[in-house]
Amino acid sequence: MMIPRFLVAALCVLGPLTCVAHGGNINGEATYISFSVPGALGTYPMGINASMTVTGYYYVTPTVTRGFLRDADGTITTFDILGGVWTEPESINAAGDITGYYEVVPGTPHGFLRYADGRTITFDPPDAPGVPGPQSQPVSINEFDEIAGNYLHPLPASDGFTRSRAGVFTTIGFGDGADYKTVVTGLNANGTVVGYGASVNDLFSFISDPDGFSNLFVLPMEEGQFDGTQDTVAESINGDGVIAGWYSLCIDPCATTSAGGFVRSPQGVFTLFNPPGTLVTLPGSGPASRSETLSAPHRLSINQAGDITGSYTDAAGVQHGFVRNPYGTITSFDPPEGNQTTTTSINDGGAIAGFYHYHAGGGPPVGFIRVPQ
Repeated sequence: MMIPRFLVAALCVLGPLTCVAHGGNINGEATYISFSVPGALGTYPMGINASMTVTGYYYVTPTVTRGFLRDADGTITTFDILGGVWTEPESINAAGDITGYYEVVPGTPHGFLRYADGRTITFDPPDAPGVPGPQSQPVSINEFDEIAGNYLHPLPASDGFTRSRAGVFTTIGFGDGADYKTVVTGLNANGTVVGYGASVNDLFSFISDPDGFSNLFVLPMEEGQFDGTQDTVAESINGDGVIAGWYSLCIDPCATTSAGGFVRSPQGVFTLFNPPGTLVTLPGSGPASRSETLSAPHRLSINQAGDITGSYTDAAGVQHGFVRNPYGTITSFDPPEGNQTTTTSINDGGAIAGFYHYHAGGGPPVGFIRVPQ
C-alpha cells in the first residue's frame, strides 16, 4: 500500500537507535561518534537518515574514491559502481536507499541508485539536443525514491532534473542563456525541488513543485537599500516547505559586502541569521568533492523540525560546525579534539553528520555523528 506523502514526516522505523535524538535539545549537550573507513585516506559522510545510517565516500588513493554505508551499530560496508574510479554517494532515505554519482571515465559523472539490499541501477537523463553522452550528478533522494540532481546541457551550462521511482525524468531550467547554470540543491518528501539559477550578474533561487508550478525568488530589498550584485541561494527544503539558504550582497564596486544565512517560510517570509563567523557558502570550502563541477550541495541542511546545520570560519580561519534551532538560537560545535569541522546533513531527530581534522594535525579527515542529548 502506498504511504500518503503527508504522513512521511511523522513516520519512524522502529529500532533501538531510530529517532534517537527526538526530544533532545538540539542546542544543548551532545555526544559525538567518530569513525573512519579502515585504510581510508579521508572519510567524508554526506547523508544521514532517521535510523542513524550514514553514507558518504572515502579516498582509496588520492584520485580514487569509493562509497560507504555505516549502520547504526558501527558496521561499515564499502562499495563502488561498475568498478569506477570515483563513487560519491550524496543522499540516503529512510529505507536506506542511496543516490549519488560515479565516474568510470574521469570527469564524466553518471547517476546511480543503490537500494538497501545492495542492488544498484545507473542512469542519466535523456541526451540533451546536440549534446551526446549526458553527465549527471544526483544530489538528493526522498522517501519515495524520487531523485533530484543536475546534468550538463549544453556545455558548460547545466540544468536540473528529477527522476521518479518509475524512471521518468523531468528537466528543470531557469538559467539566463546557454552559459548560465540551473543548479538543483534539495528535494523534500513531497517531491518539491529547490535550487538556484544564474542571470548575467546575480544568482537567484527557485522552488519547483511536482505539479509543474515554479516560483523564482531573491532576498527582498527595499527600494534604494541596495545597488549592486545579489546572490540568493536555496540549499535545502523540509517537508513543510521551509527553505534554508544563504545570500551575498555586493555593493558596487564591491567595496562593501554582506552575507549570511536565511530561512524562507512557505508564505515567503524571510528570516536572516549569521553564525559567529563567516558562513561557509562557496565551492571548495567543504569536502574535496568533484560535485563542485555542477553544484555545491551540503552547505546548509534543514530537517523537519526546522533545525539547520552548516559551517563557518572564525577570524583565525578555523572552520566550525553550527546548528540553529527554529527559534533562532545558534550553537557552535566541534567534535572532541576536532578542528576544521564541516557539517553535511541533519536528520529529523537532530543528529548531524560531517567530517573534521584532529587538532594535532596529520592524518586524513575523520567522519562524525553529533547526537543531541
